[in-house]
Amino acid sequence: MIFAFAIAALLAQEFPPQDAPHDVLDFFRTAVENLADKDADAFLDHFDPKMPGYVQLSGDVRSLLDRSEVSSSVEFVSDQGDARKRSIALDWLMQIDQDPPRRKIVRCVIEKRGTKWRIVSFDPVGLFGP
Repeated sequence: MIFAFAIAALLAQEFPPQDAPHDVLDFFRTAVENLADKDADAFLDHFDPKMPGYVQLSGDVRSLLDRSEVSSSVEFVSDQGDARKRSIALDWLMQIDQDPPRRKIVRCVIEKRGTKWRIVSFDPVGLFGP
């Protein structure tokens, strides 16, 4: 758990785009914290269940968190859009147990649904798979 807090503290320093809205930064910070806390429901709440690949994503995340300790960090590569919709590329680094780290550029689209952001597109969907 201490490691999760260390990751969360580092995340504040790892989001370089100064133009990224604070609520978008918080959105991804809490997603990473949810993974570290093994809270699949809270993590998946960041995603639109109607998103293509959601069923696979949900199954992969639940399976991963049931059997493994996960820590992650994300860094913004690009961020474009407005207050309702944003296209984002993230450099996602994930450590699963003692396995070699996984690192992928993740491309996603987030949309504001009411007052909350939701990921409506996420590639690669299999990032959390075996």
